[in-house]
Amino acid sequence: MSAKTNGFAQGTVLSITYSMLGFTTFVVLARVGLNILRPKRLTASDYFVFLAFAFYVIMCALYISVSPYMQRVYAVINGETPPYATMKEDAVVMTKMIFAAPCMFYLTLWSIKLSLLFLYRKLLIGISKQYIVIWWGIAGFCVLTFGGNYIMYFRSCGTISGFWMGGCIGDTAKHAQLASLYYSFAVDIATNLMIMALPIKLTWNLQMPRSKKIAILILFGSGIVCILFACLRVSQVAVNAANPESDGQPLDPTWISIWGVVECSIAVSIGCCPAFAVLVKAFHSKTTHDSRGYRKQTDSQSGRNGGSKIQFSDIGSTATRSRDQQLGLDTSDSHWADAHSSQEKLRVNHDGILVSTTVTQKEGSATVFEVR
Repeated sequence: MSAKTNGFAQGTVLSITYSMLGFTTFVVLARVGLNILRPKRLTASDYFVFLAFAFYVIMCALYISVSPYMQRVYAVINGETPPYATMKEDAVVMTKMIFAAPCMFYLTLWSIKLSLLFLYRKLLIGISKQYIVIWWGIAGFCVLTFGGNYIMYFRSCGTISGFWMGGCIGDTAKHAQLASLYYSFAVDIATNLMIMALPIKLTWNLQMPRSKKIAILILFGSGIVCILFACLRVSQVAVNAANPESDGQPLDPTWISIWGVVECSIAVSIGCCPAFAVLVKAFHSKTTHDSRGYRKQTDSQSGRNGGSKIQFSDIGSTATRSRDQQLGLDTSDSHWADAHSSQEKLRVNHDGILVSTTVTQKEGSATVFEVR
């Protein structure tokens, strides 16, 4: 093997892996802690996020464990150190761990995709069957492309045993590896775009404050960050593979491991984001309600500074509630609970006289109460 063989930047890989693993672990633990403080029933979406995190931890452990082996083996291959007695055994162990790492990569990304799909499934309950058909179509496409990842990957070195029996050397194997890389990139981008587009139209038609609608759309569109890092991963690996000095050599393991760890870390973090929507709801409720739980009102609403009329308009209107029920937005679910739900009755105590007022709302109407 010539000195043109791709090396392995052990220090860089370990630094990135430890950093991203620590960040992702913090995000997942924060989600677990939030669920303990605000208990809710775990759903399929939650289980897939935790499963993705488990696969991600395994992938990081593989890259951390393989680093010493790769450092020693590549040093010998590139002529930096003389051969040693256990080099052959180390090379087999190294290639087996390198073979397993991309398997965990695919499992992590596709677990997050399924998690988001099951989360968005709640939006489709009770509406047009057309959306249900689309949802099943996207889910089926995700499953098929997931299997395609492994078919392309297992064939990239001829056979599975070819990964540690020298089958990954040569132009043919290199082209097969690039084909596997481009295939996984293409289906990853395609599935991300499908999953992001699914709930956008539904959200756009919801009757809710514009700021909250924008926040939800940003949450749904957060997958664009994964797309960005996927583009960086493929472009970096492809550029190094196109280097004339690397002809016939395997794809650069340094960039494959670094960008794989980063992309999966971002994916798991995005999968955890919907759980933190309850914090935004709690903050909004705290800033819009007083200490007794009543909604804060302006002077013109409360009757202060000369005002004598209290106006309640567009608060938990019938159209909004029916729309939420139609979309399956269970207010007991902290992910989709509406921060603008109204109280059915208002009770005000004036000079020992208890005044009880029942509020009835109609779409597009406003009810005015005059306090004397």
